[in-house]
Amino acid sequence: MNNQTKAPDSLYLTRLSRFIDVVYAVIFFHIMSQYLPHFEEMTWTEKPYGLLSHLWDGRTELLRIVIGAGLALLYWNQNNGLFKHLVRTNYTHAALSLVQLFFVVLFVYFAIADPNLESKSSPALQAGCLAIAGFMSIGLWKYASKNGLIREGMSEEEVNQVTKGNLMEPLTAVFNVGLAFVGPLVWTLAWFLLPPVFIWILRKRK
Repeated sequence: MNNQTKAPDSLYLTRLSRFIDVVYAVIFFHIMSQYLPHFEEMTWTEKPYGLLSHLWDGRTELLRIVIGAGLALLYWNQNNGLFKHLVRTNYTHAALSLVQLFFVVLFVYFAIADPNLESKSSPALQAGCLAIAGFMSIGLWKYASKNGLIREGMSEEEVNQVTKGNLMEPLTAVFNVGLAFVGPLVWTLAWFLLPPVFIWILRKRK
């Protein structure tokens, strides 16, 4: 009887994880299509190094691809790292997982709306959306561990280690909400510089 009640929940978990994977794939390729330098009547053929010159002229857009697609992949990886410990889901967990995913989609919306970071509010909103998404993932993990949705045999220490291992993403995003008002260059560099700092701090605390 116990196996019969668990089977549908396990099926829902598989469908939920597949849906999330598809959304992340769409996000990734949408960012690629939006930020790759556009061709303008084959003008790149007249440049000294052809397509390489064209890509260099669009280096700002390429940097946005690195940041946008990189962050999307980072959160997708975070989601996979948490879901691999789950054996089932329920209505509350599934619904909140979709809400969490919505904030990742909002991040992409704000990123595409202001690709050159002309307004200080748009990078702040991008970082804010990712901070909410990251902390929601941790909250969902804590909910899953307390409601029997994770695999059996995980100790409280292992659960806490998984929690700490996923703090780097939202902590970086929280700091970048404030750094957005310092300037776009500082905000951009912080996405690369802050994660190693937080990883080092979390390892020291571990």
